[in-house]
Amino acid sequence: MTRTTTFRARLLRSGAEPQTVTVRSSSDAPPRTLRRAAGGGGTLNFDVYALLDADGWPASATYTYVESLSREPSASDE
Repeated sequence: MTRTTTFRARLLRSGAEPQTVTVRSSSDAPPRTLRRAAGGGGTLNFDVYALLDADGWPASATYTYVESLSREPSASDE
């Protein structure tokens, strides 16, 4: 049975201080990727992070920055 887990995700990004955020996951394993809201303005911006180290799972996991994505909001987003 799958359970909901709350864990601390350490987010690493070159040229920036590491951030630690609390994340909810509905899996018995750490998510392979995390998508975090970023930026603002007229588009929806997301930073994507990939799992780097899960030695602390289920209490924590470390992710590294992969890319930023953006898209225009749709009518359902408003």
